[in-house]
Amino acid sequence: MKINQKKGTHVSRYLESLRIKQGFKPGQLASSLGASNISKIGSLIRQFELTGEISFYWFKKLINFLNPENDELQRCIKLDQNAQLTEFNKWAGQAIAPYLIIRYMPAVYASKEVPKAFTSSRKEAEEWCSKELKSYRAKGYLNWTRIDQTFFEKGGLNPSRFKASLEEPPCVAWMKVSGSSKKFILKEY
Repeated sequence: MKINQKKGTHVSRYLESLRIKQGFKPGQLASSLGASNISKIGSLIRQFELTGEISFYWFKKLINFLNPENDELQRCIKLDQNAQLTEFNKWAGQAIAPYLIIRYMPAVYASKEVPKAFTSSRKEAEEWCSKELKSYRAKGYLNWTRIDQTFFEKGGLNPSRFKASLEEPPCVAWMKVSGSSKKFILKEY
């Protein structure tokens, strides 16, 4: 177990160091940024420093106010991009059992593993998926690997292959409750 292990990203830690160097606590910085709810935005700033996640609106405000050195900011961005790519490649390289996501109607999905008898080739798996979707008269997609997907129109027609990347991640079945910003992922390996 590591104690005092820094989390966040290179960018968030760099901006945190600028905030501290300028003598601001998160709430004081929120006030200086013109936030109407200082406690909420102060917490948002601190959360950003710990996780690296923040909306573009507040990130832009932080950049404008803290005025980071461009070369150092670009170096941090590059380090974060390299780390993201490494994590994505590690995740993408993990084997999965191929499965079909069936979309019966908007926000109503089901997952079905492709039977072992049809997993020797992607083409066989796609044919099986097409027949399954035809029987349900539904749309869907095959997850052959974590990044190789095949999409089918309603009834299993017109399969089209897609290879995901860090810039264009794989599609996942999800739904969002009205009034919430949180997505509920329905199946993820």
